[in-house]
Amino acid sequence: MDEKKASKEFGSKKQLTKSQAITVMAVGGLMLLLSIVIPTENPSTAHTIKVIVGVLGVCVLCVGVYFRPKEAPKNSKE
Repeated sequence: MDEKKASKEFGSKKQLTKSQAITVMAVGGLMLLLSIVIPTENPSTAHTIKVIVGVLGVCVLCVGVYFRPKEAPKNSKE
């Protein structure tokens, strides 16, 4: 069998475009930054929500990094 076809079949995964990946990573970074900057008291519901938003920000940031395009797009001029 064709090895390229088999590797593409098993190794294929969804990829975002460059601008989509940058947007997802920026949103995740903003969520993380806001959870660090906004002050709250420790034993409150607002603090719990702040921690949850921070964790979700890290997860969104990691998703953007994981689904970013791995290879540079081929230049059509060359």
